[in-house]
Amino acid sequence: MLQKKRMMKRSLVVLFASMITLTGCTTGTSTKEAAVTPAGTTVPQPSKEAAATPEAKKEPVKLKYTYWGSPQEKTAIENATKKFTEKYPWITVDPVFIPESDYDAKITAMVAGNESPDAGYMHSELGEAWQNEEKFVNINDLFANDKEVKKSDFLDYIWFNGTKPNYTYAISTAAESFAIFYNKDLFAEAKVEPPPAKAENAWTWDQFVATAQKLTLDKNGKNAADPNFDPNNIKQFGVSFESWWGPIMAQVVNNGGDIISKDGKTFALDQPEAVEAVQRLADLINKYHVAPSPTQMKSIPSQAVALQSKIVAMSMHGQWINLDLGAAKVNYGIGALPKMKQSIAMGISGASVIYKSSKHLEETWMLTKFLADPAGAIDLYKGGLWMPTMKKWYTDPALVAQWAENNPAHPEGFKDAFMNNLLNNGVASAGYYLMNFGKVTDMTFSALDPVWLGKSTAEKALKDLAPKVQQEIKGRFGSN
Repeated sequence: MLQKKRMMKRSLVVLFASMITLTGCTTGTSTKEAAVTPAGTTVPQPSKEAAATPEAKKEPVKLKYTYWGSPQEKTAIENATKKFTEKYPWITVDPVFIPESDYDAKITAMVAGNESPDAGYMHSELGEAWQNEEKFVNINDLFANDKEVKKSDFLDYIWFNGTKPNYTYAISTAAESFAIFYNKDLFAEAKVEPPPAKAENAWTWDQFVATAQKLTLDKNGKNAADPNFDPNNIKQFGVSFESWWGPIMAQVVNNGGDIISKDGKTFALDQPEAVEAVQRLADLINKYHVAPSPTQMKSIPSQAVALQSKIVAMSMHGQWINLDLGAAKVNYGIGALPKMKQSIAMGISGASVIYKSSKHLEETWMLTKFLADPAGAIDLYKGGLWMPTMKKWYTDPALVAQWAENNPAHPEGFKDAFMNNLLNNGVASAGYYLMNFGKVTDMTFSALDPVWLGKSTAEKALKDLAPKVQQEIKGRFGSN
């Protein structure tokens, strides 16, 4: 299940692997003219010849870009790289699609065989290991030498920082977060008010549960608030959520909890705020019977399909399913997550990197710049897959209109629940700062299966787990 969920997030990863290409340069053979920074990163500099004769013939350059994703994403990436070549005819891009389940093995083999891509997606686990070996270009050095774009142009939380000072090894592929997606038709049939889109007006947890009860129906049409409701024969659930780390941590963060202590020394998911959030989610399944169990979820193809087919009325899920919901023209809206102690947007994304072994660093940075700016690949945003990481695409009305208005993938509530909440209240998820992320999250969230099945309380499962996970706690990455 975790692998499946990562795939959904990492579909988002495409844009930023490219996103790291943020510099407009003029020459196609730049490695001879590159300058080495104190951090050991080779930063491209325009050649004197190119600067003097900008129309001079360029030497052909071919870049390799690796990624994973859905069929729609594959098409979008292929189209975006073609547009890049139309703008820079001497640079061609080979977009290499690798199935997400095979990605780490194939990338490792490519690197070992001296066939590294120039840029591409990167799983956080492998990225964390390779940044220790300094296999990636330091993004900070690229920004320091770029006269067009600077880090402050981007959302604050999107950087994957390494263990060494002033070393940012990856950038978020896209801006992503979580909210409530709801089927408008089902709300109208039940005569229930939809969830507020603005975070400051978000439902309390009790209001959320009460609404989910009204929207959960058994085969006889009785809802979950009716004493005669049959929890063993449910035909429509009020809400659904998935049990990988992202959706769970979004609720934990809203209750003031975290997976690791602020000083980076202690596992923290066994603390009261986190335990309460996890138990509340489990109660949706086992106490209130308004959400499908993990067993029932196996028969639901995806959260988007569940909403479209009216199996569920609401889904607490990630922004990327706008792609499928919009394409299917589902009559849906978006609301802010229910409030525990707060209702804020937890930012999440896959990582995108530039390999230090690239022989065409200047052009790779150009590609990243092109893909990082929605102007170069607007369909990736307008279609609902990603949100921009550049602030101006949230604050400039003319730019916002290009991707977030008047299209089926950005319905009522999107701007407040996702766009404005992430811009104004966004915080980094554990994927950005938790060291040994893969091992810690795998151990932690697989251990919660008995909680979702109603065989253990959250408190007991997490207290039993804490000593085991503590041995894997390595600290927090800092900010650069």
